[in-house]
Amino acid sequence: MTSQRNNLIILGLVVVLIGVAAYLIFLRQPVSEATSLGLDLEGGVTANLQGYKTNGEDVTREEMDVAANIIRQRVDQLGVTEPEIQLQGQDQVVANIPGITDADRAVEVIGRTAQLGFYEVLASAGGQPVPESEIEDTKEDLRTDLEGDPLYEEESTQILFEESPSPDDSGTIVIGYIVSGEPELTGEALESATLVRDQAGKRQVQMDLTGDGADGFGDLSQQIVDNALTNGTPGNGRIAIVLDEDVISAPVVQQAIYGGQVVINNEGLPGGLPEEEASELEVVLQTGALPVNMEVLSVTTIGPTLGSDSLRSGLLAALVGFGLVLVFLVVIYRALGLIADIALIIYAFLLWGLIVAIPITVTLPGIAGIVLGIGVAADANVVIFERIKEEVRRGKSPRTAVGIGYQKGFKAILDGNLTTLITAFILFALSSGSVRGFAVLLAVGVVLSMFTAVAVTRALLGVISGRGFHLSAAMMGVSKKSVESEGTTRAGKTGRAGKAGAR
Repeated sequence: MTSQRNNLIILGLVVVLIGVAAYLIFLRQPVSEATSLGLDLEGGVTANLQGYKTNGEDVTREEMDVAANIIRQRVDQLGVTEPEIQLQGQDQVVANIPGITDADRAVEVIGRTAQLGFYEVLASAGGQPVPESEIEDTKEDLRTDLEGDPLYEEESTQILFEESPSPDDSGTIVIGYIVSGEPELTGEALESATLVRDQAGKRQVQMDLTGDGADGFGDLSQQIVDNALTNGTPGNGRIAIVLDEDVISAPVVQQAIYGGQVVINNEGLPGGLPEEEASELEVVLQTGALPVNMEVLSVTTIGPTLGSDSLRSGLLAALVGFGLVLVFLVVIYRALGLIADIALIIYAFLLWGLIVAIPITVTLPGIAGIVLGIGVAADANVVIFERIKEEVRRGKSPRTAVGIGYQKGFKAILDGNLTTLITAFILFALSSGSVRGFAVLLAVGVVLSMFTAVAVTRALLGVISGRGFHLSAAMMGVSKKSVESEGTTRAGKTGRAGKAGAR
């Protein structure tokens, strides 16, 4: 009675797990979005970037390690699932980014140096919207005008530009600024950056400064206010917030700003900062500056069509392999094989649920890991069923043979699966990218196969036998001839043993 209750509890647990898996796969989100696909299946961008220093020095491996880690953080914050970021050689980084269709935007975000600086604006020019085709010419004209300004000194100042869309979409507003050659305050003063909305609902990026950064920004803003008063333009001093030599914003400073919070906004647009610009600015500021400059060597786009073809081929191979395994089990083990097929179908569905729940990004090597996991699950059933058939041939009743088969077969299954798990862990530890995906799916499949092959299959057999269904030897794939042959052999051995005892 206790054994039957345990079997029912296990099957009840399986039903609950199937329900949870069904919710995750079909109900929580569209089925097409439930499973995360890798670059080789979904398409995306592969970018090869090279690090360099402006002073001509060679970059170090340690600097490239830091750069690769920052790039990985940036890609993660773009919402990309399982990007593959790896070093190549001494000074290159390869970034495989699945699911991204705008290659230029992706490369701009991950390769941006993110050197943040705060400057006092000494002079400015421009401010009129121009067509996109005239932006560079406008910059040259503004540069010429500003170089003639008395405040411009070639060795100690520089000219930087701000580009922003005009409020009425009539073009791009281009403004040039004269600022000092070095920033009065750098990105080291930044502690965090967050995309927020003001009381009017406009997008802006709020920067929180460190303690020293807050003091430095307060002193800089006080200096700007004092200089504006000295120049006869009180309340009109401006501070340029510069990211990688591009002026992001140049707000007016009417009074000294202490407290450690600085806001980057665009009051000229109804919604504040453009959404894409604001989110990218938050990403690059949050992850910090790259230790070296990055040059894009190549960008390769893998279209979704190629990915879908690979996915279709991989799934077809997996389904054919799965179907052949199901047929094999039924042909060889009859009723036992049918029960194993039910357990394998449960295994496949629960595995899909785990892939969605964790989540695990599926690649072509990952599909190979799934197929191998199905083979491991089937192999566990084969080991147990062969033990059961062996006991039936020895004359044991089917119910007794099932108990002995699971008892003797479990150790062999455990040893084999532990060996496979060790291999998967080694692969995961020593590899990267899609090979890791193979190792993860193989390990998850092996652990799940232990549950379905041992617990679920046995519970199904226990419930069936407990309901009075009799499994004959033939229904287990054991021929009557093999049972009689085994009985004759055992009888002969018993007879010889008796004669030897009589002597």
